[in-house]
Amino acid sequence: MKFCPKDGSMLVPSKEGDEVVLVCPRCGYKEKTNQKEVKGYKLESKTDTNRRIKTTSVVSSEGQAIRRNEELEQEKEDYYEIFLDLMSEEEGG
Repeated sequence: MKFCPKDGSMLVPSKEGDEVVLVCPRCGYKEKTNQKEVKGYKLESKTDTNRRIKTTSVVSSEGQAIRRNEELEQEKEDYYEIFLDLMSEEEGG
């Protein structure tokens, strides 16, 4: 077991290409090592299917976003006209 010379954290074995290196999980310090030093550790890359992130793309609906903004602006103008009409009725009535 080795520790990081910078912050004292335990170095964890990691595979980079064909080599095994010891990496500090806190600061990222890396130290080259030979296979004998990491004997007993099993290195494998594994994807946890429960931790996948779902993303959506907005690129394909760009035209819709512009149209929505124009529709919102039109609705604002319509509501403002209705508001002015109601205000003028109250003042005149």
